[in-house]
Amino acid sequence: MSDALPPQVPAPAPVAPASGGGFFQNLIDVYFSPREAFARIVRNPRFLVPLVAYVILVLGFTGVWMQRMDPVEFIKTQIEESGQADRIPAEQRGAIIEQQAKMMPIFAWVFGPLGIAVTLLGISVVLMLVYRFFYASEVIFRQAFAIVTWVFFAVGLVTTPLLLLVLQLKGDWNINPQEAIQANLGLLLDKSTAAKPLWALLSSLDVFSLWMIFLLAGGFGVASRKTTGSAIWGVAVPWAIIVLIKVGWAAIF
Repeated sequence: MSDALPPQVPAPAPVAPASGGGFFQNLIDVYFSPREAFARIVRNPRFLVPLVAYVILVLGFTGVWMQRMDPVEFIKTQIEESGQADRIPAEQRGAIIEQQAKMMPIFAWVFGPLGIAVTLLGISVVLMLVYRFFYASEVIFRQAFAIVTWVFFAVGLVTTPLLLLVLQLKGDWNINPQEAIQANLGLLLDKSTAAKPLWALLSSLDVFSLWMIFLLAGGFGVASRKTTGSAIWGVAVPWAIIVLIKVGWAAIF
């Protein structure tokens, strides 16, 4: 008499690959559940859509700003605030201002997108190297670029409307856009009388920069399998070095 055949165990159902998340799902989760969003982004690092959206966002702001600001007045104000006005002979000042004002559209429309590309690529490469060498992770460039692109787009989607609103409420479109939103410790000082190095330091300690550091730390923390608290030093230290360079530059010039 033969042994009874063992009962057949049904084969496990195939596991469907985890979804990479849609554009809007990832965007919303970057704001409210960043590690969940970055888990999907790292798993499926697509960056083309947020990159194009970010470029369109920046160019949209540029178009509105360029239509309403006065290039001559803007350049004049920047030269005066930088302290370089006294170094330019009075008879040459007007011609220099006019020349720089004519170059502004070229810098805005041509070098603007190039600046975005260089900035995102540079930050992605630096942070990828930091997490690969100092955290012994296996972060690849595609993942790093996707994280950086999503963070810049998500933060820009908040800051750009705020910037336009501030400029509209102030009624002065000749303000430097980088200084229009006073969300930093520079509020404690008067720029015209404060020491340049101190102003450079305090104006760098702004809410949106800290928010961006937190989001980048969350993204690279997921990519390197670290907690956000552990990964934050990989972003904060390079940022602090940039701030120190900025302060040193202000002290020299």
